[in-house]
Amino acid sequence: MIEDNYFDSGLRLMDKGDFEAAVAMFNSAIKLGLGDLAAIYLCRSEALLALGRWDEAEDSINSALAIEPYLAAAYNERGNIRRARRDNDLAINDYTMAIHIEPDYDEAHFNRALAYEARRRYAEAEADLTRALKLNPEMKAAYEARGRIRAAQFKFDEAIADLSAYLRSGGGREYDNHSETQGYLLILRAQRLLWRLIPRRGRGR
Repeated sequence: MIEDNYFDSGLRLMDKGDFEAAVAMFNSAIKLGLGDLAAIYLCRSEALLALGRWDEAEDSINSALAIEPYLAAAYNERGNIRRARRDNDLAINDYTMAIHIEPDYDEAHFNRALAYEARRRYAEAEADLTRALKLNPEMKAAYEARGRIRAAQFKFDEAIADLSAYLRSGGGREYDNHSETQGYLLILRAQRLLWRLIPRRGRGR
């Protein structure tokens, strides 16, 4: 069908990183008014977010939700838009709704953890990342994020273990931060040594 051709073409263009052309294809599919419009609005939002056109991206997500109010992926995507704007409390609400609809939504747990981290709600962020890794042990970025969050809570042994696992899995090379993570590990090992030498009463606990 014609609308499927526009939609499929938009998806292929997104895979190639040509987000402007993808948006044009999704617009054409929407004008026809046929097919899975909620999915088309959702994909258009992802392309608009990649272009930094946040207001249009959120409008597209809202259109998807007007059609399908229980579309977990749409709440997750709107959370991403709001997190990009640093509206982290609203983002947390959206990710929570996505998880309420789909409790095993690993990506929503991961994204909510990043929003919690931005709000310095480290214990909740750690719990979400642990859940995400239970659901998807191959989620490399979750090891890096959990290591960072555990370090913020002075859990140096756990943080070092997570970041080491991240590097062993190839995450550092995949996300182009291998050297940076190695340097951070050296800092954490030094901080762990100092932490063990400081009397417990001097730690502010």
